Amino acid sequence: MKEPMRQLYKVILLTTVIMLQACGSSEDKTVFSISADVSEVSFSNEFLQESTESIAINVSFVGDGVLVGFSPEAISAPWLEYRTENVTENSATVFIDVINAQFLLTDTYNTTLRLATSNEDSSKFAFHDIDISLLIWNLAVDTEKVSYSGTFGDETIPAQSISILTEEKEWTASTDVDWLSLDITSGIGETEIVVTPDISEFTEPGLQQGNIILTDIDSGEIKLVPVEVALDNVYLLADQTAVALSATNSISTLEKTVSVSNNADLDISWTATTDANWLTLTKDNNEQLTITADASLASANNNSSAQVTISADSGIAAISETITINFYNSSQDVSNNVITPLAINSSEIVTSPLKPVFYLGVGNELLTYHQYTGELESSVEISPEGTILEQLIIHPNGDYLLVKATEIVTQEDETSTEVVHRYSVSLDDYSITEIIDTDIISEPIAIVRLSGRYFVITQAFEFADENLNVLFWDAPNAFLVSKLAVASQANTLFALDNSTASFKRYIPQVNDFGDDKVSVSLTHEYHPELLADDQVIFDFMVTSDEANIYALSQSSEWISFDGDNFVDNGLLEASESVVTLSLVKNSNDQPNYYRFNSANELGFYLDVYDNHQTISSTTYTQGSQPANLRLSGDDQRLIIYVDSSSDGELDSQIELVTIP
Repeated sequence: MKEPMRQLYKVILLTTVIMLQACGSSEDKTVFSISADVSEVSFSNEFLQESTESIAINVSFVGDGVLVGFSPEAISAPWLEYRTENVTENSATVFIDVINAQFLLTDTYNTTLRLATSNEDSSKFAFHDIDISLLIWNLAVDTEKVSYSGTFGDETIPAQSISILTEEKEWTASTDVDWLSLDITSGIGETEIVVTPDISEFTEPGLQQGNIILTDIDSGEIKLVPVEVALDNVYLLADQTAVALSATNSISTLEKTVSVSNNADLDISWTATTDANWLTLTKDNNEQLTITADASLASANNNSSAQVTISADSGIAAISETITINFYNSSQDVSNNVITPLAINSSEIVTSPLKPVFYLGVGNELLTYHQYTGELESSVEISPEGTILEQLIIHPNGDYLLVKATEIVTQEDETSTEVVHRYSVSLDDYSITEIIDTDIISEPIAIVRLSGRYFVITQAFEFADENLNVLFWDAPNAFLVSKLAVASQANTLFALDNSTASFKRYIPQVNDFGDDKVSVSLTHEYHPELLADDQVIFDFMVTSDEANIYALSQSSEWISFDGDNFVDNGLLEASESVVTLSLVKNSNDQPNYYRFNSANELGFYLDVYDNHQTISSTTYTQGSQPANLRLSGDDQRLIIYVDSSSDGELDSQIELVTIP
């Protein structure tokens, strides 16, 4: 039997030895030979890019085995790796892989790989050389992908540019789709190319993909720059998607008017429908819908729920809008009342935008109270015993609450760790879902609706989905957000940056199909002119059409905005005896200021302003300074949390006050 070779022949430099046992002896008269299906192999790789190139070479031989290595004249190549597999008595497969190419400078690298066969005493020998080259080419551009985002129905999308960064390289540029055009298609060296998409022929929303093809003339190599155009779905949008109506013996809200628009700024004819016989829908010429409840047709002494669907009549396909209605119909007489005592967690109270209830945390329990009767409707344990519910954030439709609780866990070694629990609590059946595997870095502060979709925004101005996974964060421009407001008709977002006492206005870009599901672009940053350097803005609201900002500050309460410029109109109430304590927005887009007048013996009161900055009503309360203040969804009740606890004595209460 032939034995495997035990040494390499000095006439060649070989680094891999694969031998076979075979029959015969050193006196065998067989002529050794070796051949392969290639004699040259050429690889190419883009500069700074990792290579995945590999080739399989089929080898046939007559001899005692196969030796693979670099020829004596060749330079060992750290960019090449080889291995031999599938070895039989007369054949083998040699695999050649390119490695470490990302570390090489632009150039052409050459080496020679030698395949050999021989016997043990070197009396028989044959070899086959394979010349191998690796071209490292560079046609660098300033982007890995060009992404366009728009909405189906847009006439055009702004062009973008790419820059070729490689010096003294001759190149050509083209595209593989007919909806992309380039202003420059050939050149030498650094150049900027304007890339323009033509979306006029697209017939439906979705993701369109193509490539810019860049060709290096010297090497013939091709670089593809992917291009994507994401055309978002068209959404019909109502500026309110949760409407609370009510009727009692003493107060009622039987009507609500909502404005209807769309995220594409198109002229879309629409129709509103409902299955509820106790609702009347009236559309006017200003794209507004008035929703009216008839107490005589609705269930008495009960909550009635309904949905209003707004659908496009014809033409462009648009996703319908749904408005949820709750009608509380009661024969009771409503009066002011007080709930006491309560140890509310962190003064947190949230009111439902839909139902006649409000929510608060006491310990680890979520309590639900009726806004008219003051009765406790439910108490549900949310988090582990001994924890405190925090951050009650309600969905704009009143569907669920986001809550947080921190648990102190003691280990066996008596060390303690904090475990943060976050929950989503359904407000229909109080089912609890713990949210895990989140990646937000700061605390949530609001759930907002932008272009018909919902996002959680954190204090660091992260935009997350409802599972608290970040979708967008402009880290270099991040700041600490203290308050947020959405102008739903204008589809703009305002954030309060208290480090500069300024409002930041953003236009959101939301897309169902693009890589970025949401992003925002800053258009304005405004510091009120009348606000002194040492003054801050405690709170603010924005009307749905963004024409007016109402603020809680010492010098600026009403700021008007025309889409381009802000005007600080100063205080709405300028009396020296008046101190403004709180600001809340009602569902009619009006500011409600809670104030204290030291010159009036009644003291604390609520001023409701109409859309012309005139007081439409004033309501005096029971004379307590609030720790927290909320309006009911139907704007009929003021919920005031008063915390007078001291020296360990519990003396806190909730006042329920009717607003005429």
